[in-house]
Amino acid sequence: MFETLLEMQERGVRDRARGRSLADNPMSKPDILPITDFQEWYSMFDAWRFGWSIEDAMAGQYNAPRDGGALSLAYTRTV
Repeated sequence: MFETLLEMQERGVRDRARGRSLADNPMSKPDILPITDFQEWYSMFDAWRFGWSIEDAMAGQYNAPRDGGALSLAYTRTV
């Protein structure tokens, strides 16, 4: 199960890097349902969301200029 959660986190990172939104969580798709084990489902849902959020935070990092000028993007990701 641990490896599966790590894989879902990595998938969330990749999905965010490709421009997908939080609403694109694969664990929220109707074809996943019916859920037989809610705890396992939620763990997978949350792992993807966590990976997505990490990538989102990294993509939003800015370097504050020392001279008061405009902000510049410090992180770029190509997939």
